[in-house]
Amino acid sequence: MASAKRIWAGALLVTAVLGSLTATAVTSQAATSKNTRTPVVVASGLHNPRSVTIGAGGTILIGEGGSGPTTPCTAPAPGVITRCLGFTGSIYAIAGSRQRRVVTGLPSEAIVRLDGTVVIAGATQAVPHAGGTFAVIYGFSGGPADRAALGAGSGPLGTLSLSNGTLLGDLTAYEAAADPDGTGVFANPWNFVEDGNGGFLATDAGANDVLSVAPNGTVSTAAVVPSNVTSTGAQAQSVPTGIVRASNGVFYISDMSGENVGLSRIWRYVPGSGLTLITTGLTDVIALALAPNGDLIALSYGSTPPVGTQVPGPGSLARINVRTGVTTTIDTGGVLNAPTGLAVDSYGNAYVLNNAITNNGELLKFSGAAR
Repeated sequence: MASAKRIWAGALLVTAVLGSLTATAVTSQAATSKNTRTPVVVASGLHNPRSVTIGAGGTILIGEGGSGPTTPCTAPAPGVITRCLGFTGSIYAIAGSRQRRVVTGLPSEAIVRLDGTVVIAGATQAVPHAGGTFAVIYGFSGGPADRAALGAGSGPLGTLSLSNGTLLGDLTAYEAAADPDGTGVFANPWNFVEDGNGGFLATDAGANDVLSVAPNGTVSTAAVVPSNVTSTGAQAQSVPTGIVRASNGVFYISDMSGENVGLSRIWRYVPGSGLTLITTGLTDVIALALAPNGDLIALSYGSTPPVGTQVPGPGSLARINVRTGVTTTIDTGGVLNAPTGLAVDSYGNAYVLNNAITNNGELLKFSGAAR
């Protein structure tokens, strides 16, 4: 297993402050600012939020990784990696003035790292599915044996599943069986999108690939995102993150390129035709969304080189012209701290998950930022 995968997973599976979950309704804060880059806090108190999506009816869904077990996960001795399972993950919904956790009790893994800090893997992204359920992709950090060792209830981790537990596709098992990038078994699914044919395409940030999940549950490799090269000639694993599907059926994929400053790339993907590079030069791109005019909006998790477990500088938003690759910075006032999720509505309002390294994450609305 390549060490870069472990380094990236440890940095991005963000530190959790352990706490209990509630399922009470919360009154939404009014979004009053218009045509400004000063954000409005739409929701707060989110528990390790990862991704945000906006449904056809305007309902906003947030995948919350949770906080692992309800009691702290501690290592038996210094320098020992420990994994603990809890069921504190959830799906948070915002519909008009109402917001609440519509699904609770989802699996949530806490990992105590060698330095004693705790990172979380759990529900990352959720979208509505038939029958009143939700399709959910779960982050992870490892292979099937790591998951099995967590015990009963750990099965959804590292998979694409329904919120009721029905498996749609086991991305971790596929990584163990195929290891498409050839760098060792390490799965950390991140984002997914419907493929237009009844299945899904999903990014696996740990496995460095994009996977296809067929309606019958079969998982296959759509594309291996190639490694990058730093200024010193060192190899940087690609770490694919965001994925969106345009109205013409074209997919766009972002990568973090091993958290190296200026090396993040945006790819165009047409099934059967491979990847085409659109642009590079951004840093730590962790999520993508489409602006109303078809441009891409990219969210950067940080802007500086990672140092230990510190958050790598302020996050940012950028607009990318998909035809020319020209990139324009969107002013966010320097307020983004460890942002992880991005969605854009039909009015060009950008919604960003911020402060995602705590159980007090928040959803910010930048009115008109993506017009």
